[in-house]
Amino acid sequence: MGGAAGHMAHPFDLGWVNSGSDLLDFFEKAKTFVEKKGAGAVKIDGVNVSFKVVGDDENKQFAVDRGSLKPIDIEGITMDRVDDRFPEGHGMRPAIRTLLSILNAALPDIKSELEELGMWVDPSRFLNTEYVEGTTNVTEYDENFLAIHGLSQFYHKIHSRNGQERPGMERPEGVKAPSVEVPYNPKTMENLVKKLNIVAEEYGFQVYGSVPTEKMDEIDFSSTLSQPFTVKVSDDREITKSLKEWLSEATNPRYKVVKLKDGSRTHALHKQLYMNILNGETPIVNLIEDSDAEAAIYGAVLMHATRMLGNDVMRSLTSPMGDVMNHEGIVMRDEKLFGSNPVKITGDFIVGNLGGGFGQVTEEEGEGYRSGRALPDSDAPNNEAEAQAGPEESRQKIALIPGAFKPPHRGHLGMVEEYAQRADNVVVLISSPVKSSRKLPNGREITADDSKKIWETLVSHLPNVEVQISPHASPITATYDFIGKDGPLEPGTEVILGVSNKGRDVDRFSQAEGYVKEGVILTPPGYSAIDPISHSTYYMDILGHSPLKDEMPSMTTSGKDPRDFHASDMRYLLGQAESDEEAVELLEDFTGEDNIFDVLAILGLNTGLNELAGGNAMAAGAVAGAVGAQGGPWKRGNLDQENEEEKKRSRLKKENADLSMVDEIMRLFTERGIMR
Repeated sequence: MGGAAGHMAHPFDLGWVNSGSDLLDFFEKAKTFVEKKGAGAVKIDGVNVSFKVVGDDENKQFAVDRGSLKPIDIEGITMDRVDDRFPEGHGMRPAIRTLLSILNAALPDIKSELEELGMWVDPSRFLNTEYVEGTTNVTEYDENFLAIHGLSQFYHKIHSRNGQERPGMERPEGVKAPSVEVPYNPKTMENLVKKLNIVAEEYGFQVYGSVPTEKMDEIDFSSTLSQPFTVKVSDDREITKSLKEWLSEATNPRYKVVKLKDGSRTHALHKQLYMNILNGETPIVNLIEDSDAEAAIYGAVLMHATRMLGNDVMRSLTSPMGDVMNHEGIVMRDEKLFGSNPVKITGDFIVGNLGGGFGQVTEEEGEGYRSGRALPDSDAPNNEAEAQAGPEESRQKIALIPGAFKPPHRGHLGMVEEYAQRADNVVVLISSPVKSSRKLPNGREITADDSKKIWETLVSHLPNVEVQISPHASPITATYDFIGKDGPLEPGTEVILGVSNKGRDVDRFSQAEGYVKEGVILTPPGYSAIDPISHSTYYMDILGHSPLKDEMPSMTTSGKDPRDFHASDMRYLLGQAESDEEAVELLEDFTGEDNIFDVLAILGLNTGLNELAGGNAMAAGAVAGAVGAQGGPWKRGNLDQENEEEKKRSRLKKENADLSMVDEIMRLFTERGIMR
């Protein structure tokens, strides 16, 4: 979940990256940075903790600040208040005590550095850190360490309901981020780290100013830039150019809202939109409204270039934590090259934490089943007896997970992730209830298409998961139709029903054996059921101190456990998200931090927050192009002005017809009778 320091900018978020050429210029600067300085720091997927200094001159001590408007965070979670902020059993209790012990023991020796950083007299300034004990989330590492990413400062804020005030620097107009990174003397931080390590070693910890990276190989972008990138305009028309050619003409659409042909909206840098265009799943003429085609295509080009050129940079580096490709990415800081704030390069992780394996799908895997493997088809045994006689290890094993999913959340995702390990393929089957359709508090219905888009966002890291919509209103009917005689399963296929041990989920499918197609092997639901996951301790801690709990369905309805994931809780928080930052923070436990803004965009919610929530690109002017700019896609600030600008852009497109990719699309639209 996002901490006090928030999110960090991607290259295309930087204010000066206004075109594909600017993006390429960024990577050339990144190459220079690597060659001269050895790269930067590993972006760690550890536990984020923010430390500040509190107390008067006679009683200075370190404290933790989670960034909320709770008095205990504003005053500081000192050693004697750890148990007050983190409930019994919370995993951060022992870690925070250890880290505070290290910092407080070193306090007298680092006073001068803290004074230079401005922290000694200003508790609104804090060290943005991450700690790891033993391993990171992705790589084994036999060392406990604390990495100090940088120095940040809170913005001044007053709680809209209770008037609680958090001191800090003046907040720029339109910025809702909790904090912003502030500049500091690197030598000062280096001295601070050296002195901290003297004490940290006694506790079995290592302190890094950042986890350093080191140049291993030369960076060569030529191969990546020469690779073809194809846009499927229609079923019989494609535009193929090298990535370099695309970048030479592309403009940065930033988070411009684009409208899809099905009436839904997303933004031009949405990872699933990028994947659709990359894979050619749906032609542009059938996917995007005509006026938004250019923004969608250029967004996909910039996403692809950021991903592939980022891989080139990351492959050239190593670190004390091993291969950089196994981590979330790298962080680069250089005011002359990139601007006053840090920027992250994540490579494949930009499309959903896919790690090194993403993009390595073979041509054979790319056929048939979109997620990477085909359902049994002509290669399956034609003879029913042959199918059942085949060895068990050669059977195709399909896990089917049905539900209305209004909306999908991380509780559902936990089930999918478990079955994705047990089965060859997983099919998430969304039913389409009519009478019992679920709505957000603002009255907006959560449709099956909404659920599908959210699911595709949540499972983007799982190559063997497919999401489908059933025409049936009941998940049970949808299931029996799928496994039944007219369903897609071939004899010899083994099917697992995705059910939970919670409640009577297993009993709902007690009649499944009577519906299964002859020759299809059904694992009894009771044997395949799994235990559901629960909310994080961090979520429960925030909820326990939040006024939002007073109306949370699981807190006000008897028989419900708020530790369990409930779609009703998620809908309630979605209803509060546009006006309450704490609701957004709680929602991250339902969606995952990386997916929260995509989910909000799918459901048409504008919080004013975006991928730049940490303010890291604010100074560079990137906020104006983010999701929610000018009031967001559903609250347009000056529609007449935007329409006039759109007309002007249309005229420019026609004037540059021979030079622009849009000319080809527009001609095609004319030929097909879409535009007259």
